[in-house]
Amino acid sequence: MDEQLVALAESLVAADGVSVLTGAGVSNASGVPTFRGDGGIWNDGFDPADFHVDRFESDPAGFWTDRHELHERMFGEVTGPNDAHRALARLEELGVLDVVVTQNTDGLHREAGTNRLVELHGDAARSVCVACGESVSTEAALDDVRAGTAPPTCPTVGCEGHLKPDVVLYGEDLSAAAYGSARRMARESDVFLVVGSSLTVAPASTLPEEAAARGELAVFDVAETAKDHLADYLVRGDATETLPALVEAVQARLPNEVTVGDAGGTAQEA
Repeated sequence: MDEQLVALAESLVAADGVSVLTGAGVSNASGVPTFRGDGGIWNDGFDPADFHVDRFESDPAGFWTDRHELHERMFGEVTGPNDAHRALARLEELGVLDVVVTQNTDGLHREAGTNRLVELHGDAARSVCVACGESVSTEAALDDVRAGTAPPTCPTVGCEGHLKPDVVLYGEDLSAAAYGSARRMARESDVFLVVGSSLTVAPASTLPEEAAARGELAVFDVAETAKDHLADYLVRGDATETLPALVEAVQARLPNEVTVGDAGGTAQEA
């Protein structure tokens, strides 16, 4: 097994606080395309300007028409959580991992069994009314768009406010509560892992810097990232292989009564 994984496993078992930041690279193996690079959304005929909050406010019908196409491209072939999602859920189940902070909006961490989750960019499966705050499923909103009713409106009787995907659009700030929680975990964790993120997009890209100033930083990615120079552990490779290997190494260093279950298995709520 990779010496980096062995050393990291020992640090995780000894740590009082462990957090993870995940990016698009974690979900790519599940059929969710990345935004940048080869095969990325923004190189596949979609324009980020079409998904700016100003577009939503000035042309909600056009925004939702384009959003439908984007949603189908992003989530139309999703196969469910992969071994990387399941490995992180397993680390939580083992009591090693405190929280997953994710830049992804696909909900796959929750589906894999992660309970302590901070979604920095929201959840694409939900949409909210901008007038009253009512939450509905995005599929219900998209059904209206498919039926020719765009923009979709609030189902609450007497409201009829426009629905908006419950994600952070271009031009919007991150949720203060979500980002505050993420910064607190980065600052307080003995070990902070980054998995599948290029670490080029602020403000999430600043979290590893805050974490490295306090504790150890581990970076998992198939390629170099913008924060590799800060890392105590650099693990190259597909996260669907490296994270289950990390779980295996962690389980080997825990008391036998704690390690019931297979590495990478789906976590069950305690």
